[in-house]
Amino acid sequence: MNRALLIKNWREGGNNYILKGNSESKWIGYQESVIKGMIAKFGDGFNIVIWSNESDENDYYCIPFTRIKHLFVETNKTSGKYPNRWTSTIVDHRLLMKGNNDLSVDITEYYSKSILPVSNIEIIDDHYIENAKAEISIRLGQSKFRKGVLTNFHNKCSLTGIRESNLIVASHIVPWAQNKSSRGDYRNGICFYVELDSLFDKGYFSLNNDLMVIITERLYDLSDNLRTILLDLKGKQLSQPKDSIKEEYLEYHREEILIK
Repeated sequence: MNRALLIKNWREGGNNYILKGNSESKWIGYQESVIKGMIAKFGDGFNIVIWSNESDENDYYCIPFTRIKHLFVETNKTSGKYPNRWTSTIVDHRLLMKGNNDLSVDITEYYSKSILPVSNIEIIDDHYIENAKAEISIRLGQSKFRKGVLTNFHNKCSLTGIRESNLIVASHIVPWAQNKSSRGDYRNGICFYVELDSLFDKGYFSLNNDLMVIITERLYDLSDNLRTILLDLKGKQLSQPKDSIKEEYLEYHREEILIK
């Protein structure tokens, strides 16, 4: 069962507005009366929970309203038959108000993540309690890691200089799941623009110990557009972090992640 269904909805006394999205388009409709009621009761201290697949326990988003509240303004409401609501879709972990790319927020970090204290979740057994506590611990650790990485790289993408917080990612050099001892070390992270994070994570480029970009040797097996992007990145120098990145992490990425 989808774990979003175990979280207390506002009707049950919880501080969560739980919505079922269309399974294909992730279309969601938000009632103005509920949003205004939540704001009146909780201020900004509530969550928007969106799920679609009941059989997939991890297929849900738990989003702090503060992260997306700027989208819930009068000018973004729907018109026509149902004027007193807002609508959105989710595409590639981006919430698009009215399906508009210009009104979007990256919600990747809120996918399959409980940001709620255990007291706000209906507990079904001791095993679930332990799982909930573990997830909260992981989330807190990831938040601390992100803060450390972004601070180390002056809160901007190390290659593009982009500063918008919703467009930059604390990218692990050694993957989170690979090495428990390094997962929380901010020196195992680099601040990248979201598109570069994906390319780095999938091994299309790596870095030498001087933090210069190395690209995959399989360049000519790739599409023309991706090849152009990678050639433009080749040899570029990352901005210098406040604290040095550990060379052992970079060596791991070159040996194990970079596509050869």
